[in-house]
Amino acid sequence: MKLLTPIFYMCICLLLLSCGSDKPKFVKSPVDNIITKYIDKSNYSVILADMDYKEDTDSYYHKYQILIDEGAPTLSQIELNDTTAVASDIKIVKTDWLKVSPITFDEYKGDLGMTILSKKNGVLDKNSSPAGVDNYVGNKQYGHWQTNSSGGSFWAFYGRYRLMSDLFYGPRYGYGYGYGGYSRMHYNDYNRNYRNQKSYYGANKEYGTKSTRNTTSSWSNKSSTFKNNVNSKVTKSASTLRSRGYSSSKSYSKSSRTSRSGSRYSNTSSRSRSGGFGK
Repeated sequence: MKLLTPIFYMCICLLLLSCGSDKPKFVKSPVDNIITKYIDKSNYSVILADMDYKEDTDSYYHKYQILIDEGAPTLSQIELNDTTAVASDIKIVKTDWLKVSPITFDEYKGDLGMTILSKKNGVLDKNSSPAGVDNYVGNKQYGHWQTNSSGGSFWAFYGRYRLMSDLFYGPRYGYGYGYGGYSRMHYNDYNRNYRNQKSYYGANKEYGTKSTRNTTSSWSNKSSTFKNNVNSKVTKSASTLRSRGYSSSKSYSKSSRTSRSGSRYSNTSSRSRSGGFGK
């Protein structure tokens, strides 16, 4: 009986170790940190503003722009149309270069210039979408729908929120529609069929890294050879990490269909620390 006791405990330990080895190892990203930092905010958007790879250190980087809703003021139509006014209810936070893991870089390599995380009325959405369609396009607080000369409906921001036109549409304002902002057809497609469900790149893949609107990012000025080599390299590196059991909170949340509440995602973010990346 005395001999069985050590053997019994050894079996239990081996069983626990084998079970633990099957648990996913989460790769923490700056996006997880943003969720935690702004957990008390009900509405915000995170745009992937730029990305890069440093060959000397074999490191991947992101830059983000975070738009935070600070509360809508009561304004007259004249005040809304004032192009010289500064929108005090939208706070824009621009991050420095932040190191990301190969898995995170690989997941977002096609999302430059897009919203990669949004929170609307307290509900988080980790799917990617054209910048602004998540919280601002279609929101009468910021603009209205107009009709262009060909009869198409497009979104136009009030003069007070002209910064959004520059931020979301880029220097080629009205890209793809002659003039004006995002088309109502695209917005309706996103709102009905993609919001909180899956990423949206436009009916004909107009949005994302390959879009000609991404002219202000440093990534867009890199050579095709450089970008192709980085994309090939990061795909292999991310695949190796995944084969070792690593995953991001974004991919895990999709596979497990977890609730998109602030508390659920904050829990996911805290668990991701075991991955050891992006700290």
